[in-house]
Amino acid sequence: MWRTRTRGVPGEGNPSASIVLIGEGPGRQEDETGRPFVGRAGRLLDELLAHAGLRRADVYITNVIKDRAATATTPRRDRPPAPAEVAACLPWLRAQLALIRPRIVVTLGRHSLEVMLPGARIAGVHGRPQHRGALTILPLYHPSYALRNPGARPVLFRDAAALRGLVDERPRG
Repeated sequence: MWRTRTRGVPGEGNPSASIVLIGEGPGRQEDETGRPFVGRAGRLLDELLAHAGLRRADVYITNVIKDRAATATTPRRDRPPAPAEVAACLPWLRAQLALIRPRIVVTLGRHSLEVMLPGARIAGVHGRPQHRGALTILPLYHPSYALRNPGARPVLFRDAAALRGLVDERPRG
């Protein structure tokens, strides 16, 4: 039985946060609760935040797409967002970033990286801060990638340590 949701998963956290984390899109548990990153990947994300000296209350967490991936002919399921879904949700993400005005954006995975740094490849930039004016973008592998590929877990934690350094850094500009 499929539940119809009308509110999606817009995001949650500190609306005045200097750090915004952007994932790919809600999965089943996120779709059911209306909250981002609440499943296994969310628990790993909480560990990564703690590793960087942060808590969920310190950041704002959202996704590129705001509802569980679906098409007119397929039910909601976990899969990468289609380009049309990204395009449809991009104005909402841009509005969130304009309202929050973070100093740091952490992209979680290749889909949010593509939105923030078109053409960049996650394998080439993960863990390396990218400065765009006053905004710093820190690309990380998606927590679910580390869950599927245990060898990536230490890399993810090492890369997340860069976030601690960025938090301690004086604002640019």
